[in-house]
Amino acid sequence: MSDSNFTMPISFEALVGASPDAVVVHNLENQVLYWNQAAEALYGWSVDEIKGRPVARIFYLVSSEREEAVHELRDKGCWSGELRQIDRNGDEYYIQSRQQLFRDDAGEPVAVVCYNTNVTELKKQEDADERAHHVRSSSILAGGVAHELNNALAPIMLSAAMLKRSLEDEKSRNMVSMIEKCANKGAVLIADLLSFERGKGGGHDIIRKAQIERSLKRLGEQVIPSEVSLKINVVEDLWECRGEMAEISEVFQHAMQNACEAMPEGGALEVKVGNRLFDANFENLAPEAKAGAYVTFVFTDNGHGIEERLIKRVAEPFFTTKEPKQGYGFGLANSQAIVKGHKGFMVLESEHGLGTTLSIFLPAEIGVEKVTGSAPAFVSRKEGNGMLVLVADDEFFIRETIKKTLEDRGYDVITVQDGTEALAVYASRINDIDMVVTNVEMPFMDGPSLCRALLKLNPEVKVLVSSGHKQREKIQQIKSCGVEHFLAKPYTADNLADRVHTILNADA
Repeated sequence: MSDSNFTMPISFEALVGASPDAVVVHNLENQVLYWNQAAEALYGWSVDEIKGRPVARIFYLVSSEREEAVHELRDKGCWSGELRQIDRNGDEYYIQSRQQLFRDDAGEPVAVVCYNTNVTELKKQEDADERAHHVRSSSILAGGVAHELNNALAPIMLSAAMLKRSLEDEKSRNMVSMIEKCANKGAVLIADLLSFERGKGGGHDIIRKAQIERSLKRLGEQVIPSEVSLKINVVEDLWECRGEMAEISEVFQHAMQNACEAMPEGGALEVKVGNRLFDANFENLAPEAKAGAYVTFVFTDNGHGIEERLIKRVAEPFFTTKEPKQGYGFGLANSQAIVKGHKGFMVLESEHGLGTTLSIFLPAEIGVEKVTGSAPAFVSRKEGNGMLVLVADDEFFIRETIKKTLEDRGYDVITVQDGTEALAVYASRINDIDMVVTNVEMPFMDGPSLCRALLKLNPEVKVLVSSGHKQREKIQQIKSCGVEHFLAKPYTADNLADRVHTILNADA
């Protein structure tokens, strides 16, 4: 039999080159010896550009991770783990890296082969799954408790009604009535628990602007105390949605009650009802969201707010920051169940000492032609015309979304993850950068500090600040610097592109 039958039909380099993983070979000084096509696509450098260059600063953003990998490679000959790495534009990725140490004939280590897989989207999905699992676990627990309580309460309620009919003296009848009232209150709690487990049905009735306005005004009269001012603003051309008006009114009531309880000495509550159109890019900014048209209900108060460490827990059943006997901590959990049953989602933003904003999004019942007419004008790719935009945001997925959005419309984009890095990049390329898009909250140097520093370098710098409802104090600081342009989160790709285009062409 000929030896040719056992010869590889393609070279080993061609085989590795076709791998979907980024395959990188580097020497012990971290200089690149080999770099396949997948590595070119992931990191942005061609093999000719990267060959011979050190990759330690690309592969190991955290020095301790590099030390761990080097130690294990020398000790065991292989290492695997998750790393944060950057590409040519400075954008971060989560990478699952598998590394193998190769030695020469004398047994001396000479090179490291890395097989790197981009798991950024997988990490994002895992985070969403973990949150969903937590909610499911809470709902199962709540359902189990509710069923047991139902069994315990049913005979009490039945016996109380029969006992009251058999009693003649007023004092005994009053005591039984009190037992009955307490049992009924428990029954309401059980109903809330069961709705959290199953989710509310949502209903299929058309809900119109007049119904929403009536509900909000009626609840305002019933729930809002005199020391709290209420302002309700409903857009004129409000879209319709489908659902159960009684359930939605229950959500409104919980939102108003929570706002008033956060302002025991008085304050202001503003309710804005409007239309929002979200595209696929919005799904990166808010994992719970889906592209489409929504009717939005935004409740904003200037109460004492919620501490950041508690934000993630406030929708859990039985979790409450109230004093004992002032509530059982189920209002927001029940509201979340109702909104979920209506195929919607909620976003809670709060800053301790400044206030809270609860935004509720319900899918709109609206024709495609109306949605198209309501959407912001699309900015074509040629309108970017190669202008350079610097994007500063500490959230990886938001940076990536903004970058992709602007590049699709013809802009060149540089991304950085904090204010100090943004200032350094702007100072080094002050004559090249046409505009800066920045977040308010960032580590090391926040939005207000960055804006002040940019304006000192260039009083004519064009800045767009992306802000959330909870950042009112810092927004005022930025405005006092002379920055005029703000874009409230959440926003669509077209909202962002339209604002960037408008600001850059304001003097044209």
